[in-house]
Parts: sequence; C-alpha cells; structure tokens
Amino acid sequence: MPKSRFFRVAVEGATTDGRAIERQWLIDAAETYDRSTYAARVNLEHIRGVTADPPFQALGDVLSLRTEQVQLTVGGKNEKRLALFAEIDALDPLVAMNKAGQKLYSSIEISPNFAGTNKAYLVGLAVTDSPASLGTEMLQFAAAQGDKSPLRARKLDPANLFSVAEEFQLELADETDDPATGLIGKIAAFFDGLTARQVEPPPAPAAPAVQPGADATAFTALTQAMSQAVTELATSFQAFAQASSQRAAALEGQVAEIAATLERTPATAFAQRQPATGGDNRVRTDC
Repeated sequence: MPKSRFFRVAVEGATTDGRAIERQWLIDAAETYDRSTYAARVNLEHIRGVTADPPFQALGDVLSLRTEQVQLTVGGKNEKRLALFAEIDALDPLVAMNKAGQKLYSSIEISPNFAGTNKAYLVGLAVTDSPASLGTEMLQFAAAQGDKSPLRARKLDPANLFSVAEEFQLELADETDDPATGLIGKIAAFFDGLTARQVEPPPAPAAPAVQPGADATAFTALTQAMSQAVTELATSFQAFAQASSQRAAALEGQVAEIAATLERTPATAFAQRQPATGGDNRVRTDC
C-alpha cells in the first residue's frame, strides 16, 4: 500500500454531537497511538462494512499521528489551535477516489477514555464527500437529537466523538522528491547500482550457513569427503592424461620407424607377381 504524507485530520474544537474535542485528547492520541494496541482503519463516512465489497470496505490504515499548531480563521478572527495530523497506508480505492476529486474531507473517531486508561485514543478515520453533514448543519442537528443522533450507530462506542470534517489532499510519500524515498532518490539509486556493478568485483560466494553441534560435525565430514573425492578425481585425470601421452608418443615412434624403413627399401625389392599360367604353357589372363 502507498504511504501518505502527514495531513490534518482534526482540530481542537467542535464535534458532530455538540461537544468539543479537547486539546489534551489530541495530545493523548498522538502519544498513545500504537497499531499493536489498536489499529485504526480508514473507512467511508464512518461506516464499517461487514464485507470486503465496495463501497464500505476498508480504505487503508492509520500508521502514525502527530500534533502541530495551526493558524485558523474562526468568526473572522485568526486563532492558533492544536491540530492532529495522520500518516496512512492508503489502499488503491482511496487513492483513486482522491485523484478523482471524491471524498476530499476527513473526520476522526476518538475515544476520550480508551479502555479505561483515562487517555484519549484514535479508533477510526473516515473520508467523506459532504463536510456540511459532519460540520455545522449536522452539529446543530445532532446536538438537538441527543441520544437519537443519526451518527450514533456508526460509533464503536456511544461515548466516542466524530470530529468536524477537515479538508485534505492525499499526497503519497513515493510521489514526492524526497531524496530517500522519492523519484529522485530511486533514479539516483538506479545509477548508483550501475556504477557499483561496473567498478566493484563480483562478490565471493557466501559460505554455507553452519549450525552448531551435530550439524557442524556432519558439515565438516561432508566437506572433507568432497575435498578427498575432488583430489582423487584430479589424480585419476592426471594419470589418464599421462598414460595417453605415453601411448601417443609410442605410436608416433612406431609410425616414424615404419616410414623410415619404407624410405630405405629400394623399389626393386618389391617383386612383380609371376603371371598365372594355364595348361599347355599358355598364359592365362586375369579375369
């Protein structure tokens, strides 16, 4: 899954049920979030589907959180407020939605007293296309409804809160020019690899892993046996080559001797075959 850059998911202040997200809750969420404790998933409109089928399947996972002071304009006045930022692993459907200009707002589900720890914890993150439904209009409506809030059924616990939706732009970490993980880094790594292959000698073969005890003894015995076998094979090949060389030299000497004998033998030494005769002293021709 592609990892995102950090983006703002909540600001201290109003929620969808008339309460307010406290500053300390955001600090707690950033400090306590641990996927091994509880992994918050990204979903659509705070609806957790019971199947893996769209549109309410999981869209990603929250990896980490951090807080940061931000400047906001509230009621025509500039205010500094604490904001919560999230880093997520985004599944392909969420990336496609965001690139298509859909689901451009995020809202968190926060538990003010998670598992009786007296610490706030992020238990979910949703993306939505209707910030007003999770903003002012829903805020006023849900506050008037109390326990009958239409968002109540979407919470993991009735005491949890949904934040007012925050606009965000999903920027994937591998689409940036970060020297370590971005495109420039990948190109640099590619050429570094080419340079290394041209300059560096090939690596020596790694020695087989040796286990202690009986495995080490067996490995040593096998190594010795293989070494002895290779030595005996080399000796056999050497002896065979030496014998073949000797036989070839002997044959060469014999051929040379026969050739010399033929050179020294006069042509008259080879007698012509006597003609065959028939009866009555008549010469009989060959047929």
